[in-house]
Amino acid sequence: MDNSSKNFLITGSVVLVVLASAYAYTRYEQSKKTLPFFVQNPTTHKIYQANKPDKPVGYFTFTNQEGKTITPKEIGDVVYVADYFFATCPGICKEMSSQLQRVYTEFEKEPNVKIVSYTSKPEEDSVEVLMSYALQHGVKDPNKWIFLTGNKHDLYETARKQYAIVNEEGDGGEDDFIHTERFVLVDKDQYIRGYYDGTDSADVTRMIKDMHTLLTH
Repeated sequence: MDNSSKNFLITGSVVLVVLASAYAYTRYEQSKKTLPFFVQNPTTHKIYQANKPDKPVGYFTFTNQEGKTITPKEIGDVVYVADYFFATCPGICKEMSSQLQRVYTEFEKEPNVKIVSYTSKPEEDSVEVLMSYALQHGVKDPNKWIFLTGNKHDLYETARKQYAIVNEEGDGGEDDFIHTERFVLVDKDQYIRGYYDGTDSADVTRMIKDMHTLLTH
């Protein structure tokens, strides 16, 4: 073997060792990192961070873009992102959906990650509208990115009491309206582990990193 071939093999071996070390270090750093739990004060309803969980996201039943009934059982024991939107939103929802497309692409092959988008306008966002919206955003697997509609009171109660995605109180009535840019990160045990600005690409990047962290635990 001539010297050039030896040098090539040595260089290749060094590169492989460096890449393997970098990957191992990244996984080690992720394994060390722990995310806080987000707990809702039952009196003030404000959210605070804690080292231990309080209660998981509760039961709900809604209808997805295929017309199927979805409960926490159908979502499964996965890491997922929850948000509230409506299909005709001219403002923040477009950016939020664009950011969620990043999440969808990042974890498209990861079976333990899902996205769950709840409509804020169930009176407009029918099953057909949600399916059209999903297709417009490149959703190939309706079990990967789930769009939900249903009774407005139940949708809004889930937003406030399960996810604490908004601070404003309301009864889900005709004049009540939820419009928020927040994403909620939920772990495999249904505990809330983070809130993020869905219109801020840097904050969504942070969320994606946190999702990878949850997958390693």
